[in-house]
Amino acid sequence: MTFGGEPLLFADTVCKIHATARDCGITRRQLITNGFFSKDEAIIDKAAQDLYESGVNEVLLSVDAFHQETIPVEPVMQFADALIKYDIPSLRIHPAWIVNKENDNKYNTETKRLLKIFANKGIGISNGNNIFPSGNALKYLAEYYPPPVEIDLSATCGSAPYTSRPDKLDCININPNGVVSACTEIGNIHNNDILDIIDNYDPYSIPALREVLNGGVSQLLEYAKVQGINVDISDCRSACGICRKILHAENATWR
Repeated sequence: MTFGGEPLLFADTVCKIHATARDCGITRRQLITNGFFSKDEAIIDKAAQDLYESGVNEVLLSVDAFHQETIPVEPVMQFADALIKYDIPSLRIHPAWIVNKENDNKYNTETKRLLKIFANKGIGISNGNNIFPSGNALKYLAEYYPPPVEIDLSATCGSAPYTSRPDKLDCININPNGVVSACTEIGNIHNNDILDIIDNYDPYSIPALREVLNGGVSQLLEYAKVQGINVDISDCRSACGICRKILHAENATWR
């Protein structure tokens, strides 16, 4: 999967990645894009053709109230039409929802209005993502995410949405700066071969990960206290959020 920021600002690089994935026998080659990288119809058409020829077989278009605050829908629709023209095997709209799709709020109402425009063209809609309260989402959408009375520290590692246990990984993330992450940074492809990074990965050799895997977030908090790792967890809405903050702080200390 290639995703953003906006990956199609570097369409040639995206196509090289997916062509390599195809040649390596990776069967699912997915792109997530907001669909707005040019207003030039020729450039839009060429990008769609290049994606098809490079082997991209699934495109998720991020269309919702948040993207369309700053992105005009017309060039996104042009791109969708071009993907249909070049017969990309799977094209779906991939929205973001406040709380969940069923929640009644002005953002979800606007997202549903936008989705109808694409649905009327026969384009499918994915389940999308439920926005979780962190970062700017917590800053600007806090009214929709009241703080819990008490965070459940007994939640098992890997139970939060979009996560997996660090000792049972089903995916890794490679950032544009080369950093390879799996909950926390585990290497950099500018320094080491990706296969060596994966082969040498041992979550139990990373102190904070070892603590949370062995004893959960409550044990991790005790570890952080002993190590003098001070983090503000007042804005955390889950045990996973606490864990991420401590992992990030420990990584910063190592650097």
